[in-house]
Amino acid sequence: MAGISLRLPFNGDYPVSFAFGATSENEDIKKKFIEWGIVGHNGVDYGLPEGTEVVASSDGKVIQSGDNGDFGISVTIQHEWGQSLCAHLKETKVSQDQEVKAGDVIGLSGQTGSAFGEHLHFAIKPNDLDVNNGYLGFIDPSPYFGKPTIQPIEVPQSPLPAEVPMDIGTKEGQSPISPEPPQQLQPIIIEKEVIREVPVEKIVEKEVIKEVIKEVQVVNQEEVQKQVSERLKTEQDERRKLANIARTQKKQDNLNKILEFVKEKKIVTNDDIRDFLRISQSTASNYLTELANNGKLKRQGEHGGTKYTALNL
Repeated sequence: MAGISLRLPFNGDYPVSFAFGATSENEDIKKKFIEWGIVGHNGVDYGLPEGTEVVASSDGKVIQSGDNGDFGISVTIQHEWGQSLCAHLKETKVSQDQEVKAGDVIGLSGQTGSAFGEHLHFAIKPNDLDVNNGYLGFIDPSPYFGKPTIQPIEVPQSPLPAEVPMDIGTKEGQSPISPEPPQQLQPIIIEKEVIREVPVEKIVEKEVIKEVIKEVQVVNQEEVQKQVSERLKTEQDERRKLANIARTQKKQDNLNKILEFVKEKKIVTNDDIRDFLRISQSTASNYLTELANNGKLKRQGEHGGTKYTALNL
C-alpha cells in the first residue's frame, strides 16, 4: 500500500478510544478476541457520538451494507488498494454496488453488534493481505492518513523602542534609526513541521545590534498525550460500565418475558423462545437453561426434544 493516502472516516476532530493492536483487561473483550482468533484489536476505534456522519476514506465501490454479525450494522468498500470497513453503525446511507468518492457520507455512527458503547470501528485490509498476521488480515490504518498542511502563523512586527534617543549617531538629513534591508523569513522547525514564521528585524543603536523576535511557546507533547490518554481511558471505562449495566438489564427483562410467556403457553420449546424474542438459538437455550437451573422452570426431556413448563404445572 505504498503511496496510498486515506482521509479520516469522519469530519471534525474525534479522539482514538481504542488503537490498532491494543489489548484490554475487560473479560468480555478478551473472550471476543479469543472467539475471533485475533491477538489484539484489528481496527481503530474513534469516540464518535451516536448519529455522527461517517464518510468514505477513499474512492471505491460498496460491497456490503447492513447487518454484519458482531460488527453490527456496517459498510464495506472495495478500493483499488484493498477494503475498508466502518462498523457498529446506527444506520447506513449507501447500498451494495454503489460507487462512492472519498468524503461521501456512507452512514451514521452507533453502537450495534458487539460494541461496548457508542463509537466508530474503522479497519482496512490490503489486497496482498496476510490472513495469518494475528488480525485476520487487517492492518493498522493510522500510517496511511494524510497529514493536514499546517499554515504559517503571521507574527506582526514589534514596534521600535520608544526610549532610543533621536540624536544618537545621526547626521543632518538622516533618520536616527537605520534598519538594514529586510531579512528573509526564517522558519522555526519543531519535529520537522513548520509551526510559524518569525520576521527578524535588526535595529542599529550606535554599534549595538538588537534582534527583536517573537517568543514561540513550545508545547510538551508527551504531557498532552498523557492527559488525553488518561481522559480517554476514564471515558472508555465509563462507557463499558454503562454498556454492561444495559446488557444485564436487557437480559433480566428477557428472562421475565420468558416466565410470563411460559405461564401463558404452559409448555414451550427452545424454538418458541427464539421466535418469541427474535434471538439466536444459542441465546434462547442459555436463557431457558439458566431459568431451569435457578428453579424457575421445569425441564422435560433431553436434547432436541427438551420442553419447559412452569413449576406449578
